[in-house]
Amino acid sequence: MSGRTILLHPKRLAVVVSAVLAIGASTSVWSQQAHAVGTKHLDSIRVALLINASTYKKIEPLVSLSSPGGFDVAVRSTASSEAKPWTSLADTNIRMSLDQYSVMMLETSDFAAAKALYTKLNGMAEESYVLSRNRSGKTVYQVYYGNLPTKAEADSAAAAAIKDATVATLTKSSVPVINGPLHWSAGVYATEAAAQQQAAVYAQAGLNADLVLQADQAGKLSYYVWVGSESTDVKLAAVKDAALKAAPNIPLQPANIASPYLIRRSDVSTAAAPTAAVTHYAAGTGEQRTIFKPKQQTIAVKEKLDRSYRGAMEISAFHDRLALVNEIPMEQYLYGVVGAELNAQWPLEALKAQAVAARTYAIYQGNKYEIANVTDTTLDQAYYGVEKEFATGIQAVDATQDEVISDKRGNLISPVFASNAGGQTADPIEVWGNAVDYLRSVASPDQGAEQGKAIWYQIQLTDGRTGFVHSMYLKDTGQKDKSGKAIFESTEQDVNVRLAPYVDNTANPAIAKLALKEKVTVQGQEKESNAYSWIRGPYTLSDIKSKLTAAKITINGELTSLEITKRGPSGRVIEMKANGVVVNVKNPDALRTALGGLPSTLFEIEGAGSYTGTSSNAPTLAMLSKNGIVSSAATSDSVYVLSGKQMQPTAVKIADLMTIRSTGISKPSKSVGPTNGSSTIQGNPIMFRGKGFGHGLGMSQWGAKGFAEQGYDYKKILQTYYAGVTITKE
Repeated sequence: MSGRTILLHPKRLAVVVSAVLAIGASTSVWSQQAHAVGTKHLDSIRVALLINASTYKKIEPLVSLSSPGGFDVAVRSTASSEAKPWTSLADTNIRMSLDQYSVMMLETSDFAAAKALYTKLNGMAEESYVLSRNRSGKTVYQVYYGNLPTKAEADSAAAAAIKDATVATLTKSSVPVINGPLHWSAGVYATEAAAQQQAAVYAQAGLNADLVLQADQAGKLSYYVWVGSESTDVKLAAVKDAALKAAPNIPLQPANIASPYLIRRSDVSTAAAPTAAVTHYAAGTGEQRTIFKPKQQTIAVKEKLDRSYRGAMEISAFHDRLALVNEIPMEQYLYGVVGAELNAQWPLEALKAQAVAARTYAIYQGNKYEIANVTDTTLDQAYYGVEKEFATGIQAVDATQDEVISDKRGNLISPVFASNAGGQTADPIEVWGNAVDYLRSVASPDQGAEQGKAIWYQIQLTDGRTGFVHSMYLKDTGQKDKSGKAIFESTEQDVNVRLAPYVDNTANPAIAKLALKEKVTVQGQEKESNAYSWIRGPYTLSDIKSKLTAAKITINGELTSLEITKRGPSGRVIEMKANGVVVNVKNPDALRTALGGLPSTLFEIEGAGSYTGTSSNAPTLAMLSKNGIVSSAATSDSVYVLSGKQMQPTAVKIADLMTIRSTGISKPSKSVGPTNGSSTIQGNPIMFRGKGFGHGLGMSQWGAKGFAEQGYDYKKILQTYYAGVTITKE
């Protein structure tokens, strides 16, 4: 399902979205602009797995590919769609990088020392790798750090790395050396063995020499020997002098880096023993595109959680960084999308609706990322290769082959979809701020997402805090406290108490643990948060300010009020005010991100229970009405109450409200502005209670399931969510 956690490499994660980041949605939301897509059909599609694009960045300087039968290799230029077959590799595992700038941090004959430094460096900002070479008659291990587009960046990486005390200790016998893409060519050789023999001559003299695959002047793939990998012309000249001394009869020419090439090296980065090396290829950074096709089955990519993919893998330099693109037949791509977005237990008609929507969406994008149509993330639509494929998903794709969704003018629509609409899909003005003719708010049977979800009990801790415990860990003692509330006891040792009723050790960690048979008072119960109904929080106003600040929304002074001031046709929040000032976001759906990643904008703000804490300089007091929490305390006669049962803020008299103090609940005086000695809001004053998961526009995946269970076929499902459209086979 959409809404899953997306795991990205922590060192290389940099996601930049030109519009709204759709947290928890299957499809990101961008400004609604017409795409000039002239075709309604694509035989194949290009999916960016790694890319340095303006709207999305996922960067890895090295990638590890594996395929059980080895690889067929082809190359093409950026200006040509034709791939020229090059060679066949028996290797079942290879590593790939670009021929750029790296820092050789250490050269040693001690394999254990090399691996120790590699392990340390690999936990730092840049990537590390270890090459094995024969130098001067012995095996040495060269530990590299970074694979960067410029010498300046490599210099900076080296300076930063050496500041680490452990790195400094492990490299005390070595001076970091910047290597680069400058090489001498020692000519072309008729056989691989002849090229290796010549490379060994230079290696015996202490030089770095590599076998290189490159086409000769006649276009035939040949074996070359390149000497040196230098970062400056001065260093390159010194290498030439040494190489001519080692082999006086071999003329040297500047390596032809304008023509596609692959430098072959021996990589022991992840090897348990020095003999367990894998082949490491460094590719040119010009217009070269290197394509790897599996001889059998699929290609697995280690940097994508070892997922396996149909089709071919293309590696190139894009905006100076390695790009990895999966080129795959469209229908096979959709097998993966339907598998990632839905699951095998869903009705076939819902799966068909997803297949048609996903196909239309993919074609509509055109060359959205210049060298790719889509990414593999929920920025577009989830795609995890063959990992999530299942038989009925494949059946749904095959049954709807080539079918797309067109508007009344015959143009493809952009069939946005989300996990769950919370019972009512969004109107475009609630997400983008403008209307779209084929999108409008409709009722959606999304309740299936909460069926079977566990009950969580809200309990009160002895320090006054409240939290939630899964019902399977509590049992009723049959006793009640003085107020008549039931007393339960824990059934296990160290039972987690969480702020909200769902398990997420990062976003919702345990705030306390219950001992075996520890007794607690149950305040109420909730269903476990799910795609249809959810709770987030509790948050103090200070917490909310931190979230807004992280979203680059300026709050002057303390946050003293948070108000929902406008809702759209479906009830989604389209405007909020903080301290009486409108929260300025690019479009209404961005409020989710601004508030720290709420599942949807279909939410209410409610009081969270009891609160503790004092301050001698509190700016305001929290207040409760009989059915909700006051958005702010003010010095005027009226304030706005935000209630879980009201769609709009309601003005009430201050005299009718109660303040929450550390000592209990009491009536406020008419003046409730800042006063010395007032209790501040600390602890857990605000909860967000909402429905739906994602932006809510277009098709709701859970709603499609609900409609299918009611007997709708896939065309009726799609025509319910997208107004005035037709489904045609292209």
